[in-house]
Amino acid sequence: MGASRKMTIVQGEEHRHDRPSHPLEGTSSGRWFVPVFLILLLVGLGYVAYALGRDLTSAVAVPWILLGIALLIALGFEFVNGFHDTANAVATVIYTRSMPAELAVIWSGFFNFLGVLMSSGAVAFGILALLPVELILQVGSGSGLAMVFALLLAAIVWNLGTWYLGLPSSSSHTLVGSITMATNGSGLQWSTVRNMMMAWILTLPASIMIAFLLFVVLRQLV
Repeated sequence: MGASRKMTIVQGEEHRHDRPSHPLEGTSSGRWFVPVFLILLLVGLGYVAYALGRDLTSAVAVPWILLGIALLIALGFEFVNGFHDTANAVATVIYTRSMPAELAVIWSGFFNFLGVLMSSGAVAFGILALLPVELILQVGSGSGLAMVFALLLAAIVWNLGTWYLGLPSSSSHTLVGSITMATNGSGLQWSTVRNMMMAWILTLPASIMIAFLLFVVLRQLV
């Protein structure tokens, strides 16, 4: 009896040591993931280059070159936003091994894209409403482009810093802060800033209560 129990314990320890020590270990090789990602990336970049080249053929060079640089910086911000915020969204799913890492990232990207197509753009227009009207009307001018460069580059640097330090920071919050300081507070819609700050304050307790209630309900159903 004692020998049988000892053998069971030894087998359990061996089985436990055979398990991957990290949720990213032991996942699928993902040979199909890299080619699909590269194809989609090349298609997107090709379309951007085609549309930008078509617009540049019938315009003065210098302003459009600056706008092209602004577009590249905006794409850089979206890229950083993708690997920054997507990691926050899928970290729990991957760490609990509910879904393989490659599949979780693809599902996250797909539903993010689907959300953009189906949403009304209320959040985007809310952030846009922060900007002074004068700069929006003269976004192609020197001051407008300087504002775009400053706020996007500041947001990119902050996102990269928080990603490197492993801090879960929201890119939307970062962008709002960048807009606030890039405009130097001049002409800023402070009523919109106040509403956003109230939403941020209420988000944490509201999400805690909703998560707790869902946990109680799902524990009874699952």
